[in-house]
Amino acid sequence: MKILHTADLHLGKKLGKASRLDEQCAVVKEIADICDRYEADVVLIAGDVFDAAVPPSEAERVFYRSILTLAERGRAVIALAGNHDDERRMCAAKPLADLQGIVLAGELDYTSLGQMSLTEPVPPASLLEVAAAADYLAKQRVKITGRYGGVTVCKGEEKTNIALVPYPSEARLARWYEQDYNVAYEKRVQQTLARACEFFDDGYNILCTHLFLTRSENTDPLGGLLALPVSVLPESADYVALGHVHKRYQACKKPNAVYCGSPIQYAYDETRAKSVTIIDTASGQITPVPLASGKKLTETEADNFDECMQKLDFYAADHVRLLYGGEPLGKTETAQIRSHPAFNDLVVTSAPRSAAVTERRAHLSDGEIFDKYYNFRYGAQPPADLKAAFIEMMDELKSEEKA
Repeated sequence: MKILHTADLHLGKKLGKASRLDEQCAVVKEIADICDRYEADVVLIAGDVFDAAVPPSEAERVFYRSILTLAERGRAVIALAGNHDDERRMCAAKPLADLQGIVLAGELDYTSLGQMSLTEPVPPASLLEVAAAADYLAKQRVKITGRYGGVTVCKGEEKTNIALVPYPSEARLARWYEQDYNVAYEKRVQQTLARACEFFDDGYNILCTHLFLTRSENTDPLGGLLALPVSVLPESADYVALGHVHKRYQACKKPNAVYCGSPIQYAYDETRAKSVTIIDTASGQITPVPLASGKKLTETEADNFDECMQKLDFYAADHVRLLYGGEPLGKTETAQIRSHPAFNDLVVTSAPRSAAVTERRAHLSDGEIFDKYYNFRYGAQPPADLKAAFIEMMDELKSEEKA
């Protein structure tokens, strides 16, 4: 069985005022093509499907079309909720998704997968007839069985267990099971991951989750997520499909935990090399496959208007941030720069001379003026005897002017 691992689509995310939806649609199509080329049976999206808890309607439309595109030719698609996602909103279409081999993962218990809840309106028979007529389920190459903690995917005699743990915020942990708050958050996350993986057996076992893991002592948060040590990961997993970090990165080797990175570049300091990961469960081989879709984010320097326009023309296919260090630009020049199709941002790296702030000092005494100058020059208050000498000298000069 072959599984494609991607993450951090961030549908709806803008770069300044520039929409990225067209680029996101293009990269989803490229990922679908990679699925065809490598004959992928399952697509794993390891969190941050959307960029905001309440995404714009256009982003939701792109998501629904995207998962349908990825589910073509009988593939199973599993989309996990990350820290940017509202899992309940993302999973609102779950009854329809179940009919098409799509798992919207925003919880920990998947035992009801494909079943109807009597506490909710029962889909009309006509809906089930439409699904049957379209032959959605019959054309599935794989069969998905819900478990507590995740799903088991079967293809003929092959079997893969996939534990699904959305980003474990405190609120989500409290909804999943009763918490002992005397236990540290790190330990409770470790326990949650272990519980999710309890159904692992002698098949190929994958844990898909959305965390910020670190091998160092640095526990500073990244994107709002606290850093957790790699020791929280259960060693029973053959592969850990991670989301959150936007570059491809192997968090640890045992278990083999991999951040596949975002499919397109979302920040100027991100690496431009983007890829998805193909997992071959038969051989255990892990293969990164490069992506070509999405515009590059280019940061470049310019010192005058002509150089700005030359740089924008040269990087016409990119989103360009100009680091400007020249003389102040006129309104017409600024407007012309901003109207260029490649322009995204203008950062002035040196304060224009005409923009220097002039402080009014007429109301200040000579001693106060000297205090300000000395503090600006030396970063401290002047010695009393030096200040007194300055005031005495100024008094003498003023007396001479009056005379």
